[in-house]
Amino acid sequence: MTENTRPAQPNMSLCHGIACLQFLAMADRPIGSREAARALGFEPTRANRLLGTLASLGIAEKTADQKYQAGPGLHVLAAQSLRGSRLLNVALPHLKPLLNQGLAVALGVLWRMHVCYLWYILPDQDPGQGIGASNPWPAWDSSIGRVLLAALPLSDARRLYLQEQAKPCKTCLEFKRNLNAIRRQGYAFIPKKAISGTTLGVPIGSPPVAGLAFCGNFSARSVPRLFRLLNRSATDISQELKSRRNS
Repeated sequence: MTENTRPAQPNMSLCHGIACLQFLAMADRPIGSREAARALGFEPTRANRLLGTLASLGIAEKTADQKYQAGPGLHVLAAQSLRGSRLLNVALPHLKPLLNQGLAVALGVLWRMHVCYLWYILPDQDPGQGIGASNPWPAWDSSIGRVLLAALPLSDARRLYLQEQAKPCKTCLEFKRNLNAIRRQGYAFIPKKAISGTTLGVPIGSPPVAGLAFCGNFSARSVPRLFRLLNRSATDISQELKSRRNS
């Protein structure tokens, strides 16, 4: 949500509940209410009340040691959300041919300060393993994150970037130049890093609804060819999404 669409008086109870739900969904083990409170900056009583409410709805469930983990309701929400967005169902047939490049392929959306990967698959994996297979990633460290930030108004992109960086490593002028270059090119290219490797990302749609990327070991010389492949798939996905909305 951008600043100009934020309600004057947001319902903070709803905001806190969604934050708690997201924390639960991302946890790879049962979590206690005090742990959730510390992570989310809530009072322990508030975190306990929110988790208890999620449990009463079946979205969470309580373990024998009084912690909380995902319940069946969370899986129902996940399935309904994917079906409702249509993005993954539309995108999958266009993503599979990209795997013959010997690189990982990622489909992601921008959520606040992070990219959430709906699909992330290595070339030697079964495509079905890629759904929700990667944790959220800092937006500026992701080529998908960068192309989606570049599509935002500069003030919104800068706000998200500065929230992400504990110690901003770029001036606002350098940040603006980077985003302008991405807009001109139509892609974001991040050379190899120790953690994530080389990555190339393009937006899907205008304005973008998601981003598509190659990740792995490839040189800058390969960028034009890989960009054409990604851009073709992104265009096909965007056109199919549009046709389904209009049908």
